[in-house]
Amino acid sequence: MKNTLRQMAMAYRQQLAGDDLQALGQEITASLSTLLQTFEPCTVGLFYPTKGEPEILNILENSGLSSFAWALPVCSESSKGPILRFASFQRGDQLEAGRYNIPVPVCKNWVQPTLLLLPCLAFHRDGARLGYGAGWYDRTLAQLEAKPVTVGVAYSTTESPDSFAEHHDYLLDFVVTEKSAITCTGRKSQ
Repeated sequence: MKNTLRQMAMAYRQQLAGDDLQALGQEITASLSTLLQTFEPCTVGLFYPTKGEPEILNILENSGLSSFAWALPVCSESSKGPILRFASFQRGDQLEAGRYNIPVPVCKNWVQPTLLLLPCLAFHRDGARLGYGAGWYDRTLAQLEAKPVTVGVAYSTTESPDSFAEHHDYLLDFVVTEKSAITCTGRKSQ
């Protein structure tokens, strides 16, 4: 099931044109901004959009969120294996190519996000999230003592009618699409 969902989601992204990506990104950012304003100012772990992921970095320009701090993930190693660490980030910071050629801040001022945005290839309303399959976010969340609020960012057309959560999956608290912010209904993993 996951492979089929992954293939369908990737096919959807590939057919999006630049204007479509920009419009969807603006709608998702609007929904995301509304959700974030329900939280106290905190450090938010962003993601740098690649492979047709929603463009969310324009959220840094929202004056209503000016008291929030921002960070980008960096693929790193820990004593327990590969994880994501988060480097402080603001618009204009110098970036370099990280693992998978995804841009990361040159200056690595490590921070711990209290709210984490996760890109989703597909999702289910119970909080299940489908990524590329490498497990970076699940491994990272499993190792954190203080669990951040997790917000999946996805296109509404990639919502699965059937749950695909597995026991080891860390379920999302919310999912934001261009149509709405969804409060997830699933169990919370350890």
